[in-house]
Amino acid sequence: MREEDGIMVVVAVSWALLFLGGGAFVVRLIHRAWKKEQTRHHGLPGEATVLECRATRMYINRRQVFDFLLEVRMPGQAPYQVSLSSRWHDWNVRVMDVGLRLNVKVDPKDPQGVVVLGPVVAQDLGRFLRQGMDAMATGQAAHADPVKALADLQRMADAGLVSEEEYARKRAEILDRL
Repeated sequence: MREEDGIMVVVAVSWALLFLGGGAFVVRLIHRAWKKEQTRHHGLPGEATVLECRATRMYINRRQVFDFLLEVRMPGQAPYQVSLSSRWHDWNVRVMDVGLRLNVKVDPKDPQGVVVLGPVVAQDLGRFLRQGMDAMATGQAAHADPVKALADLQRMADAGLVSEEEYARKRAEILDRL
């Protein structure tokens, strides 16, 4: 066997493995989406509370992905915790915060398979904006806790609710209180 033939075999095998790996990845993505949709339609209803919310460095369609720790409560069962990675705007949530209660559906065969449907109580974005803008206009702190105020301000900026100038000005005011 010539050296060129050996190289061609290695290249062909490499392409075949790459193609098979890519195909397996696509099949896995399709299966996960199908399973999520099945849980959304046929899962058991429950409620979850956001215990932790940490931003990741990953973005999908310019939307940041977060790691969440949820406490899930199902009728007649003890509460348990579930970790999820998701973009919170996929949950029909206007303002994300620890303690937020969410309607969920749980996969009957896998209690860790949780799909978030949306907040338990509809969020009034207009009221939230008015409160935040009133606090900014009067120069009053929206929160006594500056760390919480910074987190809320960041969420408003990420959602495009405040301009860059307003964000910078308010951030400076909050940092002055530290």
